[in-house]
Parts: sequence; structure tokens; C-alpha cells
Amino acid sequence: MLLNSEERIIECEDGIKLQSFYTPAASSEAPLAILIHGWEGSHESLYQLSTANTLYHLGFSIIRLNLRDHGTSHHLNAELFHSNRLDEVVQAVARIEQDFKPSKLLLCGFSLGGNFALRVTNRAKQAGISLTKTIAVCPALDPADILIKLETSFSLYMKYFMHKWKRSIRKKQELFPDLYDLEEDLQTDSMRDLTEKLVQYYGDYQTINDYFDGYNICGDRLAQIDTPTTILMSKDDPIIDYQGIYTLPETPYIKRYLTEHGGHCGYIKNYKLDSWIDDFIKEQSLSLLQD
Repeated sequence: MLLNSEERIIECEDGIKLQSFYTPAASSEAPLAILIHGWEGSHESLYQLSTANTLYHLGFSIIRLNLRDHGTSHHLNAELFHSNRLDEVVQAVARIEQDFKPSKLLLCGFSLGGNFALRVTNRAKQAGISLTKTIAVCPALDPADILIKLETSFSLYMKYFMHKWKRSIRKKQELFPDLYDLEEDLQTDSMRDLTEKLVQYYGDYQTINDYFDGYNICGDRLAQIDTPTTILMSKDDPIIDYQGIYTLPETPYIKRYLTEHGGHCGYIKNYKLDSWIDDFIKEQSLSLLQD
């Protein structure tokens, strides 16, 4: 799959560019799967590669889409990534469909990527996107609650995300030194403090809660979904409270799967560290291969 992959830069409105990696299936009639990684992940994240490989060998063409400032895309846009930059992701999915004209279109996201996938699906009809199916694995539901969980759970999670986030911001500073000077702010170990500083300096939000509310998907925020959508969550997820899944709209388009164990996008099934997610996504995607 990787040998057959090539970088594709997707042109969105206002000069915005998103990076993706395309792997064509052997058949020109193959369905297309667009995969979106989690926060500070990328097209090279192991779960992305594993899922992409599973779908590719089923017969899908694959696009691994990077959110702004993820992967090796920091140079493409001057403004920093934040989780409310939904318009450009909607535009990217629409452009992909226009360019490739797939027979069927699958959208699959993990964690924050699952949040984006669900919000794109909610906007799909309005944007003229013809999605066939959406799968969201451990999607970020309530951002304010996620931050509390990170602050109060095993400190390794916070250290992991802060390390990757700071590395990403420093890369942005190196590329755009006239725009960013955040080194003093990067000395903090508090995700809350750093988020508040970035919201204050570079966001259009008065408070951190205003920012979080922008990509909270609980309650009726996904009421416009009219695409068959599968959401998989785990009760022992250390980052995302699964109970938010019960607040989502009661609609025949949204199917919820809740497991006792699985962690956050882990679902390890054996001593080889293989993930059950690949089996689940394969089962959920087989219908797209049928005429």
C-alpha cells in the first residue's frame, strides 16, 4: 500500500491547503475511503496505516487526510491549527469527491479525527457531499470534559500530548518566525494554560469554554446527519467519557457500539498487539463493496 501511495495537496478556499496521501485500488470502480487521524497524529500513525492497509486489501482506494499542521504540512498554511477549523476539512472532503468521483465514499476518523468525521457528516448534505458511510472510533465528544480527564488521569497521557503539541508549535515558529513567538508560553506543563494563551492570542474566542463549545458534539449538534454512521466507544477509555454517546440524537442513521474494554482507540486483541478495530471496520465496510 505504501509503495503505491503518493502525496496529494488539496486546495481549499482562501488559499488553504491540506496534505493527503492517496493509494489507488486496482479497480477504477473501487470505493474510496478517507481516513482522518487524531490530535497530533498523522497519515503515518500506526492505526491509520493499519486501517488503511485493511481497507486497501479489501479493494478500497485510500486517502489519508492530514489536518492542518499535522504530518509534514506545517508549511502549507500560516495560521495555526485548532479544532474549530471545520470548514477546510468539509471543503477538502468535497474536493476529494469531485476530483476522484468514487462509486462509494467512506469517511473514517479516530479520536479528534472521529469528531471531525462526524461534523463533516453533519454538514455533508449542505456541502453537496455524497457520503455512503461514516465510521468514528472513540470520537472526541465533549472537549471540556476531555481536558479535565487529561488533567486528572495518569500523567503519562498529558506528557505525551504536550510533548507532541509543543514540538508542532515550535515547528510552526521555525517556519513563520515573523508570526509566532511563543517560547515563553511553551515553558508551561499545563495544557489548560497553553490552550488559553493560544485562544487569547490567535483565536476568535473570548474564553477557553467558548472554544471548546465550538467542537463539542454532544446533545443535538449532530441532528443533521442523514448518512449511515457508526460510532464505536469503550467504557474504559481513559480520555473520553463514553456516557456522552447517550446524548446524541436518536436517529436510524446513527448506530452506537459500546464495549467494556478497548481503551482509547486501542482494542488490543492478542499478545502481538493486533487491534480488533481493523476487524470491526472491515465488517462495517463490506457493504460498500457490494453492488
